[in-house]
Amino acid sequence: MQTKGRKSTSRKMIEKTIPLVLNPGIEKKKYLNIAQVKIVAFANQLLPFTNQASSLTKFHHLVYSKHKYLGIQSQVQEAVQRRVYAAKKARLFRNFPLEFNFPRSGNLKFTAQGHPILSLSPLKKRVAFPVKMNGGWFRLQDCVRGGWEAHSCIVFKKNRQWVAHLVIRRPLPPVQEVEGTIGVDIGIKVAAAYTLNHPCFPLVEQYLGKDLAWKQHQFLKRRVMLQKHASHGSVSARRALRRLKYKEKNYVQTRCAQIAHEIVDLAVLTRSAIVVEDVTHLRKKWTRQATKGKHGAKKTRRQLNKWPYRVLLYKLIHLAQLQCIPIIPVSPHFTSQICSRCGKRSKLSRNTRDLYRCHFCGFEVHADRNASRNISLLGKYQQGLKLFSSWLSYLPVPRERLTSCYPVSVAEVPSTTSHSTMNGSVPVD
Repeated sequence: MQTKGRKSTSRKMIEKTIPLVLNPGIEKKKYLNIAQVKIVAFANQLLPFTNQASSLTKFHHLVYSKHKYLGIQSQVQEAVQRRVYAAKKARLFRNFPLEFNFPRSGNLKFTAQGHPILSLSPLKKRVAFPVKMNGGWFRLQDCVRGGWEAHSCIVFKKNRQWVAHLVIRRPLPPVQEVEGTIGVDIGIKVAAAYTLNHPCFPLVEQYLGKDLAWKQHQFLKRRVMLQKHASHGSVSARRALRRLKYKEKNYVQTRCAQIAHEIVDLAVLTRSAIVVEDVTHLRKKWTRQATKGKHGAKKTRRQLNKWPYRVLLYKLIHLAQLQCIPIIPVSPHFTSQICSRCGKRSKLSRNTRDLYRCHFCGFEVHADRNASRNISLLGKYQQGLKLFSSWLSYLPVPRERLTSCYPVSVAEVPSTTSHSTMNGSVPVD
């Protein structure tokens, strides 16, 4: 599985990472340790220069020629410069990953006996490191058979073992045509509430990840208790704090992956697009300077900082790209205030956090369910699909509201007779 050079192509690529465990001998371990010591020293030497350059290009011209005497491979040196400039606020580096780009400073090959090796050159000399044939290696073989190619890798030391995170990629497959939409309302209390809006499938509405916020609160309470003991000099409390950090991170990553898999599996089964709200700049409105003097701002900032919105969104995007499912971002404005039954908007309709009671028609529904219905309809409008709703037979969002957000022609919805209930039902012709 020898990696070929990069091909100049304008096609978009999709990437994923596979962890591999290296099995170097005594001399090769010494070589890696020496290389890491040199790179850590090089990174610490670059820190004072980060404030003297206004861009990464100027930073490269400032420091590249001055540190060639260290004997670090040029591509590895550029990767270190890029990481140091991105972490310019750091005071001191104690560990630093070794980054290699294929085929310039590394490659993945086979020996004559058929064993895999990772050929790397952190310094001027290129050395071959054996790879353990564990589960990660067999997963990599399956991916290579599916058309994936090795692109780069990051090598670092973990639990007294040298681990290589191999980045593989392939061209992004074309997105398949869709017939329906799945509106996903990503929230703090309920991680993801989704609604399937499809003309050929019954209404499906689920609340996923209710335990995520509760579990994060449990981690927070235990962290507060351990911090009190650690402030009094408890060594075991400090160790427990370090373990707790990785436990919470692993739990959030795993739970978000489970939620994303369930949504994408439903989208593949029903040939539906996934519609999400674009709230990437929400935290900028709740900075310490913007919320100075506001009541409850500290608690809100803490909730937003613990909210794993981006983790769940990235996993949704990655899994959807693998399955050729489109992801549609829509505007989050008024999705929780518009009634999914009559289409009118009012702030008075949102009485509590969980309950939505329309101020005009009296329709009662869970607030997250109402928002996910509106999101699915906005996705249908943006995709140019027929504006069909699985819970009603007429357009539940006002035409002028949609036209102001998305200037696309609205398809006419046929008038049919339906039985609309408080919990939403499938229309009957």
